[in-house]
Amino acid sequence: MVQGEGENRLLTIPNVLTLFRFILVPFFVIAFYQYPDKRYYSLAVFALASVTDAVDGYLARKLNQVSHFGKLFDPAADKLMIVSMLFCLKFVGLLAPFRLKWLNNAILYTLLAKELFMILGGMYMLKRGIVVHSNYVGKTATALFVLAILLVFPSNGTSPWHGVAVLQDIGLWTMLAATVMSFAALTVYVAQSVKILKRN
Repeated sequence: MVQGEGENRLLTIPNVLTLFRFILVPFFVIAFYQYPDKRYYSLAVFALASVTDAVDGYLARKLNQVSHFGKLFDPAADKLMIVSMLFCLKFVGLLAPFRLKWLNNAILYTLLAKELFMILGGMYMLKRGIVVHSNYVGKTATALFVLAILLVFPSNGTSPWHGVAVLQDIGLWTMLAATVMSFAALTVYVAQSVKILKRN
């Protein structure tokens, strides 16, 4: 396969935006915990990360700057921000319908285990010179997580920033759907990895 001109370029606008999203993660966490009565600060940081995610993907295709770095680290930046957000939402009990503490914990820790498995699997594949890119199921899961987060995000305490309780309840069920979709993405990832390993 002939690589595109941008495949091996590192210093591009999309890649800089990806790195910027990594930098935003600690700012989000600090804002969430340091300003509990002004959680719109942390929501603004999350929104900025989501916007840059959409922009860097668009620019990568538009400017022919799709790179191996971007294919690998763009979803990693998304996952790091979302996992950080999930930790924060678990802290205020906003990961599961009916505010079930055990389900809050289950969603968080099973997702962490899944992400750890994917990181270790990615490292193993990289050692063999193989990059398994994110799939559309994973991208759908990420989109569902973003939607759920925006619906459940608290303004202060556990009340939603938008002031509509029913939307927050919808967001909690969407979070559950995103979790299921995330494990479907893992299944696709493993299947793709096994297929590639068999070919090599």
